[in-house]
Amino acid sequence: MRGRARRIWAILLLLGLLQPAAALATTYEEGDAAFHRKDYDTAMRHWLVLAHAGHVGAQLGVARLYYSGLGVPLDYAHAFHWSSKAAEQNDPNAQCLLGAMYRDGKGVERDGAKAKAFFTQAAGRGIPGAQYNLGLLYLTGDLVIVDPAEAYYWLGLAATAQGKEHAQMRTTASYARDQARAKLSPQQIAELDLRINASQAAQAR
Repeated sequence: MRGRARRIWAILLLLGLLQPAAALATTYEEGDAAFHRKDYDTAMRHWLVLAHAGHVGAQLGVARLYYSGLGVPLDYAHAFHWSSKAAEQNDPNAQCLLGAMYRDGKGVERDGAKAKAFFTQAAGRGIPGAQYNLGLLYLTGDLVIVDPAEAYYWLGLAATAQGKEHAQMRTTASYARDQARAKLSPQQIAELDLRINASQAAQAR
């Protein structure tokens, strides 16, 4: 009897451990569904509890809600706090958001080195928005030293981003890339095109 009782206890304990994880996953998905139907109050209600529990997707979701003032008053300080939490867990979209905040001085003092660092981390992991923004920094010299070659490279990647949601960005990235191209030699362009192709092939794997 004791052996059976122990087995039953072990099963109950296991179920007790698994149920919270399943509840967290379901709650995040419910928040995500609410966000996509523009029910931002419900999305925040689901995500905020998870964000405090360390759920990286929820932390990013809460940051985006505060950053855009969706369902809550616009609050860059809170957006910075939660995007920092998600970035600490190596989330590339949170890194991209932090890059934008450091670039624009929203929720934090403007800092070109940190903007560049966060954009570079996210861009290197294939985030089109980070590639685009990093390319623009190098093209315009805003907060960093002008570098047409790096501008061409990152804007070239952004110009080939997949998905309908990136259609407008592809157009503007292509235009900006061509501005960078005008400052490069044919040999530089050929070398950069090889680098772009290699990056695209690596991301496709």
